[in-house]
Amino acid sequence: MSMNLIPAIDLLDQKCVRLLRGDFDQVTFYQRDPLHLAQHYESLGCEYLHLVDLNGTRDGKSENAMIVDSIISETNLKVQMGGGIRSNDSIKYWLDSELSKLVIGSYAIEEYDQFIASLRPEVRSRIIIALDILIINAVPTVRIHGWQKDSKMTLMPTIKSFMNNGFTDFLITDINRDGTLEGPNTNLYRQISDEFENINIIASGGVSKLDDLIKLNDIAMQSVVVGKSLLENKITDQEVIQFLQKG
Repeated sequence: MSMNLIPAIDLLDQKCVRLLRGDFDQVTFYQRDPLHLAQHYESLGCEYLHLVDLNGTRDGKSENAMIVDSIISETNLKVQMGGGIRSNDSIKYWLDSELSKLVIGSYAIEEYDQFIASLRPEVRSRIIIALDILIINAVPTVRIHGWQKDSKMTLMPTIKSFMNNGFTDFLITDINRDGTLEGPNTNLYRQISDEFENINIIASGGVSKLDDLIKLNDIAMQSVVVGKSLLENKITDQEVIQFLQKG
């Protein structure tokens, strides 16, 4: 069984972009229509898509809902989306939509009690908890608000507390690798796997070539989110097809 390869499309002002290490001053705009790009990934055999609403991340307000809706209605992709989901209303809006899973980071951590209380146990399986990690003196610490702020939490206890409340999906991003094409932090993912059974880890950050996918697959990662390396053809369409067919 090979892991799920989940292409990422980052949306800013309804366009497809990438940021370097989450910095809005280091933004690259791509001349690709988000819907066409999603359809292209589907044509390669991808079953999942990861959308990031960067307007939501930056301003707490979505400018991209129409694009998200069109991708859901015009493809068969299982779409997961995150970015600036910081209120019960916004969680409810997306859980009532056709979105497959909702990715929530800062709000789940900062408003932990309220967040848990607002979600019936049966909908928790549709939430992916996003934990953005900065490794300081060998300790993985959790950052929030587009990585600008230290949550004062460390990774393993944070995972454990969400697990204890019925959450099973975790998107773990190593900030120092994100958008750098330097390769994923396989040691970090191996550590998490060793510590916790029965959770679905989605690796994110630094994937730059087919070999990186193979390495993550070899340590039994369930899923990986890949953004820049697909957009810039560092992992070619042919390699995506080849990797997906091996499963």
